Amino acid sequence: MELAAELEEFGHHNELLSIGKAFDGSVDPKLTPLVNTKRIGVGAMLVGGWRLRRRLSKYPADIVVAHGGWAAQVAAFGLRARHGHRVWQRILGFPIERWGRFKRRYWSIVASRFDAAIAISEQLEDEMTTLGFKREVWRIPNARNPARFEVGAREVAAKQLRHELSIDESTVLVGFVGHLVPQKQPQLAIEALASIHDRGRDAHLVIAGDGPMRRSLERLVASLGLTSSVSFLGHRDDVESIYKGIDVVLVTSAHEGVPGVAIEAQMAGCPLITFAVGAITDVIEPDVTGIVVDLDDVDAMADAAVALLDDDKRRDTMSVAGRSRTAEHSTKKTAAMYAKRLQTLVGDDAGDEQ
Repeated sequence: MELAAELEEFGHHNELLSIGKAFDGSVDPKLTPLVNTKRIGVGAMLVGGWRLRRRLSKYPADIVVAHGGWAAQVAAFGLRARHGHRVWQRILGFPIERWGRFKRRYWSIVASRFDAAIAISEQLEDEMTTLGFKREVWRIPNARNPARFEVGAREVAAKQLRHELSIDESTVLVGFVGHLVPQKQPQLAIEALASIHDRGRDAHLVIAGDGPMRRSLERLVASLGLTSSVSFLGHRDDVESIYKGIDVVLVTSAHEGVPGVAIEAQMAGCPLITFAVGAITDVIEPDVTGIVVDLDDVDAMADAAVALLDDDKRRDTMSVAGRSRTAEHSTKKTAAMYAKRLQTLVGDDAGDEQ
């Protein structure tokens, strides 16, 4: 949505569509679902492709940008050449090394139906080559609009969040921000909190986000005796206030391209501790704006958290360093890269009618 808004400044006209509804059945007013379902699978993909084809027959587009794997399949098999150029925006890596011949061939066919691809990291760029993609791959990094993360002081947000949680102002807050889905491994943030407590350091975990894992996570919290030390906030539209209110954010994902959470946390001046996932070091500078530990090493994450929570000066230094990199990952900067590439793809004769 932020990218679409920025592209409007370059004379582009954008329509945002989703395959279906959110996991809880909700619909964002700015994101029209093609299929009236929250279950995204083959059926939704086929119906979504058919409806997208009909929509583009009535309202032609120069380019269809498919964000992610499911959207790529809808665009690949649901659209014909006359429905405009197709661009695949890669956001997550594939475990290609574990795929069989059939699956690899399938995704090679998907890739072949696109006119260009966008890769937010070198790994994703290399994957397109592995899939046999012969056309251009544009390397454009992940980004966020920094405006919302720059407003307000961390000290004020810290007091407000603790007041909301009805906990003492001196309580240390560790945070997890993201969808509660297996890819994000939120259970490891809870296990990290337990390890922090085992090391004699008191802390409270704030989980901002919702998803199908919430009930199982609540049961895990109860089984570990952490009920009074964990707060589930659900979906938040003011996620910037969470980053500003907590002391450290944990990134526990199993796989990522370039985690948006890392960009957002730095823009808000929140130090982070993250697994070595995806192209995380394209965003953070280890030991300068955050700490990187081995993938799935909860004990190492807990050790790093205790050390960082005990060092106010180091956290402040990381906070300043993170905010100083805001311009490197701004949507305005990447939108200019998108605009140039998209205009080249449709040709100069398209003018501003994109």
